[in-house]
Amino acid sequence: MVGWVPLPQQDAKKFLVPSVRDLPASVRLTGKGGPSDFTSVMALQPDLIVDFGSTNSDYVNLAERVQKATGIPYALIDGRLDRLPAALRLAGDILGRTERGEALASYAADTLVAIDRAIEAVPTHRRPRVYIARGADGLQTAPRGSGLAETIERAGATNVADLGAGMGSGLMVTIQQVSAWAPDVIIAFDQAAADVLRDNAEWHPIVSSRRLIVAPTLPWNWLGEPPSVNRLIGLRWLAAAFYRVQIDLVSEIRKFHRLFYGTTPTDPELKALLQGAL
Repeated sequence: MVGWVPLPQQDAKKFLVPSVRDLPASVRLTGKGGPSDFTSVMALQPDLIVDFGSTNSDYVNLAERVQKATGIPYALIDGRLDRLPAALRLAGDILGRTERGEALASYAADTLVAIDRAIEAVPTHRRPRVYIARGADGLQTAPRGSGLAETIERAGATNVADLGAGMGSGLMVTIQQVSAWAPDVIIAFDQAAADVLRDNAEWHPIVSSRRLIVAPTLPWNWLGEPPSVNRLIGLRWLAAAFYRVQIDLVSEIRKFHRLFYGTTPTDPELKALLQGAL
């Protein structure tokens, strides 16, 4: 590993092993701010470029362009949540870490099975209807079917923001819309949303009569920002939060961190991590 895209937050570094926590910012190839040429990529001298996420034609074309221009092999891996076991096995094979890839894939597969069992035990009409609040006013949401809603919807919840096909992952709504949707649960996707939902008087009539839970965000957001393996512990958390699944969440978090990040959170770190989460 030669660098981060983007750099982890300062608060996140304590959850990472020393060999990676202080690596520099690397080059972003996708989205806004991507390089106009690939000399900056070549300067890093990587043996391999791994792109985990969307595999649509735009990303395939980018992978082909980068590989042709740099001569560096480019692995494009499907990052959809249900594809995580296969993705982790593939990454292990590519990197020559087959046993580790299998261990990570097994955890991912077990997590998907566990959430399926939790969902199946609850009748459809008793599964939560959820509003996802994001941003400093809580009014940026993740519409139904969007990437940022994937973890919550995979956990069996109904996303009340059904705003039509083709909507992006971030969309502005109004307090009146949220009130009319009448969600059972409001999930604060980030700390900015949690703060406004608790402190802003305009939100009080909605929040006071509904359950508010706050997504943990360290070392990365458990609901999928970025959309990577952090979603697995997010699913375990949602199973406990939505369905009261009997799980020792503290032990599960420690297990996940040891396996995926190589660290073991302390009791104070875990308490801070789960503040407002259940």
